[in-house]
Amino acid sequence: MSDTARGSRVGSQFGHYNLTRLIGRGGMGEVYEAQDTVKQRVVALKLLSPVLSHDPAFRERLQREARTAGRLQDPHVVPIHDYGEIDGQLFLDMRLIDGTDLSAMLKELGPLPPTRAVGIVRQVALALDAAHTAGVIHRDVKPENILVTRDDFAYLVDFGIADAASLDGATQVGDAAGTFKYSAPERFGDATPDHRVDVYSLACVLYECLTGWSPYRGDNARMLITSHLMRPIPRPSQLRLGIVPESFDEVIARGMAKDPYERYGSAGELARAAYQALSGSDQDLADDTTEHTQVVAPPPGGFEQPHRPPPPPAPHVPSGPSYPGPGGGPEPTRPYEPSPVPNAPESTRHFEPGPVHGGGPEPTRPYEPAQVSNAPEPTRPFEPGPSPTNGRAQQPTGGGWPAVPPQAPTGHAWPGEFGTPLPGSLRRSRKPKLLLALAGAAR
Repeated sequence: MSDTARGSRVGSQFGHYNLTRLIGRGGMGEVYEAQDTVKQRVVALKLLSPVLSHDPAFRERLQREARTAGRLQDPHVVPIHDYGEIDGQLFLDMRLIDGTDLSAMLKELGPLPPTRAVGIVRQVALALDAAHTAGVIHRDVKPENILVTRDDFAYLVDFGIADAASLDGATQVGDAAGTFKYSAPERFGDATPDHRVDVYSLACVLYECLTGWSPYRGDNARMLITSHLMRPIPRPSQLRLGIVPESFDEVIARGMAKDPYERYGSAGELARAAYQALSGSDQDLADDTTEHTQVVAPPPGGFEQPHRPPPPPAPHVPSGPSYPGPGGGPEPTRPYEPSPVPNAPESTRHFEPGPVHGGGPEPTRPYEPAQVSNAPEPTRPFEPGPSPTNGRAQQPTGGGWPAVPPQAPTGHAWPGEFGTPLPGSLRRSRKPKLLLALAGAAR
């Protein structure tokens, strides 16, 4: 069925933009390849839905967060050219990127060699550290929001409006499971999340790159939430015996620790641990990945399907927390007490590692989960540590938008997904901070 038949606006005019191709759509709107007739360039143009466009609170948050995200100056963050509204509809004007999202890559090629997986994750970590230094939490790190070009240059996109949209109930509940596969346990309570939710999600992405499967699987959001809260942290080496070194088990275990204070202190720290998990020769390969690895164009009929390891069985979800310590060691002396699972509706770059952002010893104060309703005993609210403050990205002192990095390729845009809400009773009563959406909708 053609774009026009599906109700797209291809061939129409939106202000000074000519809409030439529908890239994707989702519950929050549509993304088009468009010709900017004023600046004479091809861009990716996101048109937000009428529901969001007519919400005064959302419009205010979008304007505030667009200014913040527009100051992020890291080559692995897609630049924003402009934002605003035309004829009452909100829009975001972004660079058009020649690449595909990591989710599509994994579906096409299967699990990646550890060297390539680490090469991609290190680049995403740079983007996250830059964002955290600027006080921005992504909150929706997942393969669909990681764009990879043909030379393995990675971008993190969708510094999103997922939380804001969930507040307004504007996105489709069916999209939620795609986000819940990578969500930190504290996202499901009343605690205010800090940058460590992104560390957790990046560890989940690393696991999927190594194995071809997300850490936890389930047919609906409730099953996924329960798994993040209670299930043991899976070991990637067990799913790809002889291919994924056992040293990655400890990296995943710490990155996905259910207690946020037991995780790596920054995304960069996780990426360096993953790099160290490689053998010496593989570290050299990981260093060269983004310079020399080329993703060849698919031949007619597509790539030959690689061997994909079978998924681990989905065991019965226990009624209480049960998980091994990092590396399969003894269990921690104090069990993590997750919030009760609410009733959720059913659904589905060469560079050397940099300094640890927000370096120094990790907090020793034990984590206490947030106060939740119907809890058997009162609990003290989670007080997150400060976001890293000594990153590589610096905010400019003046206004305006950052210059477009010259080395990044241009061309087609990405397929991907819009951010998704916490469905039903999972929506929090507080108003979460809006994050700017940089990339697309579901295919």
